[in-house]
Amino acid sequence: MELDGINGTSTDNSVDASILWGDATKWGFSWDGGDSDTWFNLAWGNGDMGLNVAYISSTDDSAPTNDVSGFSVGYGQNFDWGELGVGFNSMDDDSDYWVNWRGDLDAWVFESAKVSYTMNDHENGNTDMELSFDMFTHLDAGGADVLFGFGVDYESHDVGTANWTAMTLPSAIIAVEAALTDWATLRAHVENQYNFSCSNSDGVAGPGVCTDGDTNADNLSYGFGLGFDWGQVALDMEIGESLFTDPVSTITGYDNGTLATGGVTLSYTF
Repeated sequence: MELDGINGTSTDNSVDASILWGDATKWGFSWDGGDSDTWFNLAWGNGDMGLNVAYISSTDDSAPTNDVSGFSVGYGQNFDWGELGVGFNSMDDDSDYWVNWRGDLDAWVFESAKVSYTMNDHENGNTDMELSFDMFTHLDAGGADVLFGFGVDYESHDVGTANWTAMTLPSAIIAVEAALTDWATLRAHVENQYNFSCSNSDGVAGPGVCTDGDTNADNLSYGFGLGFDWGQVALDMEIGESLFTDPVSTITGYDNGTLATGGVTLSYTF
């Protein structure tokens, strides 16, 4: 059983929950606290193959135009040439498609690679497309596991008569996971994305939209996390750098401080 967002940091202050049971073959249900339209979300897997099916349906007698109905299907399987996942979501006149692949790669220092493709068709005629290719490897640093990733991302958006496209090259990340004790783990990452190109027609604006011809955007980000494993119970959380600069105030909550600055996930195995 797993609970996500229990610290209320999501935009809708919702808590997501999922439960899995079974030995070789597993079944599961999940609930999204911010989604009141999904009737059920059912998962099944046998170790090499998995299936997820959700049905969306809701009515609003006071505003029939708010009625929604549709379904979502996701399928994944392990093959000799890698892991493949495909999905389709249809709700009224909106459709979403996605394909994900992950497998072995022997190139330079990288041992693995993944490809992700998503396509969205909206009822108002707007479309979105994103394609990414990433290579990554794990390096043994004694008491820590270091992840190094390097990739390229391309996205295209059509919004009415306006559109914008962007390419990120490179998109690089370094992440470290180090054991503090046999039950506590510290995690940290640094990620940087360089806007290789951007084409933006007039009238397109908003969060995440690049400026036409701008390759000098500040895309550097970093984060920290803590993981605790007490056997049947495990907890993961995002934390801020104040834990290292002022640990006492952060841990005790002094001066409105808080240890968790982002998502908190609690899981229980039975």
